[in-house]
Order: sequence, then C-alpha cells, then structure tokens
Amino acid sequence: MLRTDTKLRLWRMNRKPPEEILQEGIFVQPLTPIGDSLIASFFVGLLPLVLILVLLGVFRIPAYIASFLGLLLCLIIAIVGWQMPVHQAFEAIGNGIVYANWPIMWIVMNAMYVYNITIRSGLFHLFRKWMITNTPPDKRIILIIIGFSFGALLEGVAGFGVPGAICSSIMVSLGFNPIDALVYTLIFDTTPVAFGALGTPVLTLASLTGLPVMSLSAMMGRQLPFLSLFLPAYALFFYAGPRAGLKECWPVALVSGFSFALIQAVFANWVGPELPDLIAGLISLLATILFVQFWKPPYRPEYVATLDFLIEGDDQHRIEVDGILTPSKSRSSLSQKSPEIYENGSDQESISKTTNRYSASLGEAALAWSPWLIIVIVVIIWTFARVSSYGQIDVPWPYLHQQIWLTLYGKKYAAVWIFQPLGTGTAILISSIPISTLVLWNGSQPIIFLKALKDTMLQLYKAVITVSFIMAFAYLFNYSGIVYTIGYQLSSLGPTFPFVSAWLGWVACFLSGSDTSANSLFGNLQVVAAREIGLSAVLMAATNSSGAITSKMISPQNLTTGVSTIGLQGQEGQILRRTILHSIFLCCIVGLMTCLQQYVLPGMIPPEN
Repeated sequence: MLRTDTKLRLWRMNRKPPEEILQEGIFVQPLTPIGDSLIASFFVGLLPLVLILVLLGVFRIPAYIASFLGLLLCLIIAIVGWQMPVHQAFEAIGNGIVYANWPIMWIVMNAMYVYNITIRSGLFHLFRKWMITNTPPDKRIILIIIGFSFGALLEGVAGFGVPGAICSSIMVSLGFNPIDALVYTLIFDTTPVAFGALGTPVLTLASLTGLPVMSLSAMMGRQLPFLSLFLPAYALFFYAGPRAGLKECWPVALVSGFSFALIQAVFANWVGPELPDLIAGLISLLATILFVQFWKPPYRPEYVATLDFLIEGDDQHRIEVDGILTPSKSRSSLSQKSPEIYENGSDQESISKTTNRYSASLGEAALAWSPWLIIVIVVIIWTFARVSSYGQIDVPWPYLHQQIWLTLYGKKYAAVWIFQPLGTGTAILISSIPISTLVLWNGSQPIIFLKALKDTMLQLYKAVITVSFIMAFAYLFNYSGIVYTIGYQLSSLGPTFPFVSAWLGWVACFLSGSDTSANSLFGNLQVVAAREIGLSAVLMAATNSSGAITSKMISPQNLTTGVSTIGLQGQEGQILRRTILHSIFLCCIVGLMTCLQQYVLPGMIPPEN
C-alpha cells in the first residue's frame, strides 16, 4: 500500500488546476498550506474547532461568545494560513450569516412562535394535563414519551434544535431538572435526525453524490434502527441508574425503542427517506402510551412528576423569566404535599386518585394535541406538494460562486444561496393560522399573539446571534478549504476509514448543527475516498449522515436553541459537559458498526444502482 505522503504527491499531480483556472486568478484552495505538510495543516485547521469546544466545555463561556471567538480565529487562519483573499473570506462569513437566518432560524422562530401561542393561550397546560393524567405520572415514563417519541415526531417535521427546545420545556414543567431535561432530549434527538425534516438530509446527500436515494435510505435504515432500539434503555440507565432506570423500566424502553426502530427500518428500506421518522415517532408515541395503560413501573417517590398544576390552574404555574412567560415546575413536592391536591391514602394511591379526578376531557385532549397535529399535516402536504419550490430564487453569491477552485474535487465551487419564500418555516407559520383560529374560538384574546411574538424574540435573540456566528464559521471553514484539508487527512487512513468516516460526519454536524449541511460538506468526500480505497461508496456516504447525528447534541446551534425555553441562556457549556461523552461514545458505535458492515457483513450494503 502506498504511503500517505506518496499518495498525496500523486493525487496532487492528478488534480492540479487547469492552466485556464490559474489564468483566471480565482482562489485555489490549498490542501497543505502549512509547511507543505498535510499533517501540520490538519492540526492547524483543527484549532478553531478545539477552541470552541474548550471555551464551551471547560470555561463554560456562553455559546455566542465562544462561536464569535472561534470565527475570529478561523478568519485569521483562513487569511494568513490558507491565503484566502480577504474580501472572499468576508463574503463567506456573510453567506453563512444569511443562511443561518433563512432558512434555519426562520424555521426555528416560527416553530417557537407556535409553541409560545400554546403557552399564552393555555393549550400547553391542557397538553401536560392530558399527558400527566393519561400516562403514569412517573418521570421515567415521561422521559421516554416526551423526550424520545414526541421529540422524534417533531424532528421528523422541523428539526434544527426545535425538539430540544419544546420537549425540554414540557419536561421541566412536569418536574424535571432543566439541565436533565435538555441533556436527555438532546441525546434522544440523534437517530431521528438522519430522516428529519421529511428526509431532507438523505435527499440532499443523494443529489450531491449521484448515488440512488433508495440505496442511501436503505443503508441508513440498516444502521440507525440498531441505535434506535437501545436508545431509550441507554437514556434510562443514565437518568435513573441500573435498577430504577433499566431493571424496573426495561419493558417500556423496549416497546418504545422496538416500535420506533421497526417502523424506521421498514420505511427507510422499502418506502423512502421522507416518512421514516415521522411515522416511526407517531407509532412509537401511540404504542408507548397504549402500553403504559396496562403496565407501570414500580412506584418511586423521587420520580413522581409535578401534579400541583392540575388544580391550581395554568396561571399559577406560569412565571416570567426575563420578560418571557414560561411554564414553571411545581413549587411543592410530595414531602410537602397539600391535602387539597392529593387524596387521602398512601402516596401511590393518592396520586392515582388525583390524576383520575382531574383527567382531561375529550374536548381538552383534542385542543391539547391540535397544534402539533396541524403542524404535522400542513408540513406533510407542503412537502409532498413541493410548495417550497414555488417562487424559489437561486442567488449566486458574489465573489464566491465559481470564484473558488475546490481542489479536492477538481472543480469550481458553486456558491448559491437558495431563497425559498415558501420554505418549511413558512409552512409552520401558515399552520399557525388555523391554530390561532382555534385559540380564539377557545376564548383567548388577540393580544396573546403579540405577547407570544415578544416571547419568541426574547427567547431566540441570542440563538440568532449564535447560529449566525457558527454558520459564518462553518462557511468560512468550508470556502477557505480548511475543512477539506481535515477531511483529506482523515480519508487517507486506508482500511481504518470506515471507522473514521463516522467522525467526518461528526465534525461536519458539530460545525453546522445540521445533518443536511454535514452531508453537503463531506458527502462527496466520503464517496471519493471510498472509491480510491476500494470501499462501498453507499456505505461511506450513509455513514457520513449516521455519524453526523451523534454530534448534534453538542453543536452550539442546537445547544443555544435548546436552552432558550428553560431559563438556561448562557449556560450551554454545562449542557455540553454532560453530552460530549455520550456523543463520542455513540459516534464510536457508528464507526464500529460501519467497519462490521464493510468487512464482515457486506451483504447488508445495498447496491449502488
């Protein structure tokens, strides 16, 4: 086998830019700018990534500051080290900021606006009332139903950190510690990500690599369901321990994980990438709720959810934090329970009587679920009717489009911002119209819509800043060529590449916070490296997406969106410290699974045509 440096010299001779490219004077991305050494360039290129991780995880710097400092270091390295022209560096930053706000934050802001309408109108109160009276008021069960199943349903529709923000808020209102709520919601928001937003990551990967959509979908459907099956049990183990979590709650973990994994595998292999997570999340939600009607875990007072809001009403369990109306957790506990809330008898019996006494009516249940069902229906229709494509404007970005030579792929870089005025974010905004009509019909005043909008702005202004910085960082990292130096160094590892393939996706998703963007960044690299080494292009491309999902829980974009609804703004570092080891472990599992499929079970890999 050729040594890495010999392979690099031969590769560079074969990929030298054509003479006309050099004559045009466009920026040629260098692969070895630091001392003409790939390994030295690799480590210098990693410095901005390491800086962000250290600032967040070690020094607990707020995400928007860490992202800005990472961007600043990246800018210096891009201009001084990679010799990127200054005006192109700042154009790349501008491109990233624009993309961060449209479509990413446009989706997040509209989803959060609908969420805040439910808070202001009282529909949120009805939702948690239905949840706590129709399932065991046990936080271990709520963790699975809300964090895993309901979160997967939201990821299937929207993504971009929305499940973390909404599900963690629901869980906090039912008695969870805010940090626990967000940590486990982020851990759960992994396996649904690859098919999130109605399959957008898979469709993007197929369009960029030229590989068949169904082959990529099927390959991911032969990787992710294995993680989905065990993810609920994995989270319960860390949340409640081996006895209270795993031994006592394994049946519900099995029902939830198996139902999700089965539907995810079936739809991914035989239907396509659009519906695996949406349908799997819905089936898992229904199956788990139905199962706990007949089975309950052993009673443990430390895991009893908040019940006081049932009779005290919604208004007494909503507080203003920094001017934002949010649901609060109960002020009292079982040790200080008041007789008007809990019936006479043992704790377990009194809780059961209380939930039965204050159970939600059929009408309340319909109101509680209506916002989420309306969003799901509107987005599904919107997607399959391809409404997003109407009025679409492709904007070639000045000084970037066809003005950079992508050395790794031997072609000019196409830098086009796709402006879709009728994109997914608009679909969610449109869904707020019937939701608002329902809210007014239920007796709310029109003023709540302005208040909900104000809440959304206050919750997300730091998230907008953070996502703008991190996407500017990602785009600069991309257009300067730094990311391709890192990717090529990792791809030169020969037979170990199937394991490293997952880490390429991990790096890309950490940068962008999006599986779709991770596939845009490294999807082609995976295919090029696979064919040079003699590996399956379908497997490596799919692994890019499967590996990417494991770093979404530590991406600054998702951390800052997640903390926005639970009063933890500026404390993203605490969340990262709790999630980073899970992220690394799960990425290693994906890498090992890929090695097994490439070298031991190649029959699992779908054909390329």
